[in-house]
Order: sequence, then structure tokens, then C-alpha cells
Amino acid sequence: MALINGLVPFLRNTFYYISVFVADQSANISSFQDCNILKDRPRGTLGTAKAEAMNIPMHSRNASALRSEGARGGRTGDGAVRGGVRSKAAALASGGVARGGMAGNGAGAMRAGRGEAPAHRAASSGWSELPSARLKSVKCADPFASKADQFKTKFGSVFNSGGIPCRLYHGAANVSLKWDKDPSLLEFDPLLVTCAEGLCETEHPYAFASRACFGELLASENGGAKATPLVHLIVPSLRAALVSPNKKVFAGGLEAVIQLSNATRDALNPHIHVLVVQMNKRNSDKELAPTILKAMQSLEEQGGPQAFAVIKSKVPTYCSVLI
Repeated sequence: MALINGLVPFLRNTFYYISVFVADQSANISSFQDCNILKDRPRGTLGTAKAEAMNIPMHSRNASALRSEGARGGRTGDGAVRGGVRSKAAALASGGVARGGMAGNGAGAMRAGRGEAPAHRAASSGWSELPSARLKSVKCADPFASKADQFKTKFGSVFNSGGIPCRLYHGAANVSLKWDKDPSLLEFDPLLVTCAEGLCETEHPYAFASRACFGELLASENGGAKATPLVHLIVPSLRAALVSPNKKVFAGGLEAVIQLSNATRDALNPHIHVLVVQMNKRNSDKELAPTILKAMQSLEEQGGPQAFAVIKSKVPTYCSVLI
């Protein structure tokens, strides 16, 4: 019994070492077969052949092939540093990226360089401005500026002091006017003239408020009849807006001319020549040309043949909309 108890551990250890020896011999035979398979393959397909012999999945083969090509490119690239790691400045000065990385659609070079951009892609210079700057294209008035610098026209001063019975209503997406009193019940003199002066404003909220007030006053009940006696006071402000080099101010002046023409009809005929000359000077602007033509057509439609004769004398290329 004691003899049997002594043989059991001996036999167990013997079988263990025999199994380890057999496993090592099997591994050696497998490696020898792999070498026979790989020796006749082209250089660029060694990774794929070895993967086929070892039954590696297809997605793993592609990843290993890219890594091997990138590493080879890092070692053999023109001017590349051994190991594939180098700075962008060294890459640009040495003449490009590794050949292997370019052969692998840039993937090998990106892996070998760890974040290095391919030669065909320009290096980023970083943010030129904050992303939120795109939402700040509208210039706003400085509330802490002195009165001499804060208000560009009389309208800004009057609006800021509450002389115009309206305020801005900020909705979810748009801004509108909220009147404290119905516009049809307001006296247009000097309210409409002051709003016309504000057409030259370029800062928020005065730029929006002046144009919105001018349009809503003319669109109110009996707005045209109330504005007709004030045309000779409003035209100088319209001309000042049309002379402005600011494109938004000029566009606001055009819109105001259309609104005033529709409201007062032929009352603008004595002043058409003053407005049309300034409009025609910006007619070469492709963005403004359609609105300029619309304004001239509105003046002709509301002013009749007399308005057409004035427009034709100042703009010979104009064609009547009534033909």
C-alpha cells in the first residue's frame, strides 16, 4: 500500500511532463509549416499569408496589415525618424510622409506618426475665432458709452428715452415690436420723421426698431394719409440711407422707399429723381439689383406716367413695368 501511494505522484508528474513535451513539439511543427507557406509569398502579403495559416479573422487581418505597413513606412519613409514618431515641423522640412503610409491610403502613416497628418492634407492652424462669433454678426450698441458716442442719430436717443411708445419683444426665434398704443392712434409728426432718421442706424436694437417702426406706422390704418404731408421731411432721410456705404443700411433704405411709395402713391413724384440716382449707383451689385428694380417699379406703378418719365431720364436702361 505504501508502495502504491508513492507511485501515484511519480506517475502524475511523468504524464504532466510528457504532455508538455508533446505540446512543444506540435508548436515547432506548426511553425515549420508556417515558414514553408510564407517563404514563397511576396513581401507585401506576408501578414495576410500568416493570418490565413493561423485562421485569423478577416477584420483582424486588415488591422494587422495596416499596422505592419505603417510601421514599415515609418522606418523607410523619406526623412522619417526611426520608429515612425516625429514632429510636424520635421515632417514638413524633410519632404513628406512615409511611403508605406501613403500606400495604405494614409492609414499607416497616421498610425506610425501617431496623429501626424498626411502630406496631401494641410496642417490645421487652430481656431481663428470662437464658434459663438458666428452668432454675433449683429453689432450692438454699447450701453456704457457716452451719449455722444452711443447714439448715431436722433432716433437712438428718442427710443432710448422712451419717446417712441413701443418696445422690442424677443420671441423664441424672432424679434418683433410690442406697441404700448395702437399705431393708428399716434401722431406721425414728428414720430414718422424720427423713425426715418433712424434708417441710418447700424447697431442693435436701434437699427431693427427704426425700420420696424417706420414700416408698421405706414401700414397702420390711414397711415398713408398721415404720411403724405410729411414726405418732404422724410425724403432727405431716405436719401441719406441710400448714400450709406453700409449694404444693410442701403437695403433698409430701399425697403423704406417701397413702403412709402405704396402708402403715399404719387406724392413721391416730385422727389423721385433724388432717390433714383442713388439707387442706380448700386445697380451693379447682384444682391441688391433685384430690390433696386422692385423699388423703381413700385415708384412707377404708384406714380404713373409722370414717375416713369423721371425714372427713364435718370436711368435710360430702365424698362416700364406697365408695358
